[in-house]
Amino acid sequence: MQKQINQFEQAGAQVVGVSIDSGAQAAQVVQRTGATFPILADPDLKVTTQFDMQLRPEWPMGMMGQFPEMGFVIVDGQGIVRAQRVDMQFGNGAIQLLPQIKELP
Repeated sequence: MQKQINQFEQAGAQVVGVSIDSGAQAAQVVQRTGATFPILADPDLKVTTQFDMQLRPEWPMGMMGQFPEMGFVIVDGQGIVRAQRVDMQFGNGAIQLLPQIKELP
């Protein structure tokens, strides 16, 4: 995500990461990766549950339990979820989301 952050910002998108780690652990991720976008700590899984990103039995590693899967959610300015997808290669395919983002009102 960080590699394409400028393209997302130019398209009017605000990138926010969500981590199941505590606040301190999420801050370490930011420091280690050099992310310039915020990473929300979600150790109680409220956000990942709200966006329905929990593992399902038919997904890869789906039998591991109630863990969130890596992926993307595009929410428009009115709070409507416009796209959602699981992405096992998290971040590598992020640039493919730009056309969807550019089409938002």
